[in-house]
Amino acid sequence: MPAGALPGGDQDVFNCFSPALKACLLKAPRVVLVANNPAITAADLQALGIGSDDVVVSFNKCLKAELLTPHSVNVVVHGFNAPDHYFFGLPLPGAIQPWFHPRSDRCFSILVGCTEALCPLPGVSVFRERIPLPPLWNYPVERPGGKRYVGPSTGFNALVLFDALRSLPGYDYALMALGFSDEAGKLWGGHAWDYERAWLRSANIIRVGLQRQKRWWQLWRRR
Repeated sequence: MPAGALPGGDQDVFNCFSPALKACLLKAPRVVLVANNPAITAADLQALGIGSDDVVVSFNKCLKAELLTPHSVNVVVHGFNAPDHYFFGLPLPGAIQPWFHPRSDRCFSILVGCTEALCPLPGVSVFRERIPLPPLWNYPVERPGGKRYVGPSTGFNALVLFDALRSLPGYDYALMALGFSDEAGKLWGGHAWDYERAWLRSANIIRVGLQRQKRWWQLWRRR
């Protein structure tokens, strides 16, 4: 699709990232995207051994906010609800809200899917709909049944953006996806999940499996 075919085609994607966030990403050994998957537990994040230079990315309502720590760099990506003119997950959950202030150089917000002009605060990165990166620009529009898709999920926007940034010199982090294992995809309709999953399977992204939790009968039999 030509760059001028849709709004957003003229934006410079890499310069949409805030300078402070890009500085953190240049130092980051890993960027870990944490899905809004109810099956994720504290053990899953602990198993990764998150370090102070690692970047942990959450989404929208940040369902696993209680598992986050200010020890790492934190990013929350918020998708825009165009019909009702608001961003999903704002304001942030109370537990992490104090971390995200305009002078922070360790906590950042990313706004995706914007359909209106915005003047972001320092540390906030804004991406207008539609983002001119091939997996997002060519995202399916029409469903087989005739109803339209609502567009990329917030997590898919983030996966593609952080993957694309690695094409620039110096951004050598490993990109990891925790909990992108289909349990939560059933909770939100309207996205082209098969398209998103196919892209993730083919991308240079480490899909992290969840820690196996013992069932109640396994614990009982050990007594």
